[in-house]
Amino acid sequence: MTSTPTAPNTQARTTVRAPGHAGRGSIRKFLDAGIHPATLRPLAAGMRCAECVHLYLKVLDNGSEHRKCGLVAGTGRRNGGPDLREETPACVDIAKVTAPVTLESRGAAQ
Repeated sequence: MTSTPTAPNTQARTTVRAPGHAGRGSIRKFLDAGIHPATLRPLAAGMRCAECVHLYLKVLDNGSEHRKCGLVAGTGRRNGGPDLREETPACVDIAKVTAPVTLESRGAAQ
């Protein structure tokens, strides 16, 4: 019995995401329920985390960068809530950004 090699699948695969939703898994479940995945507060209509002063960039020792919500307390790799995207819908506790926020400016404000 001989086997003939099969041609590799050359069809391009596409990922389909529901419009207006960022993230996957448990984050998507929260967003679908109208709840912010970090603060667990209701979503603010038409607002994004990129517009909020609480969104900051956390840089770990290995150089990896993660966007986090300043309303969620925590330190270390697994604490501080889920990683957020700038397009993640904001919660009702949104505080509008008036200037770009950096980790340094966030620390100086406290």
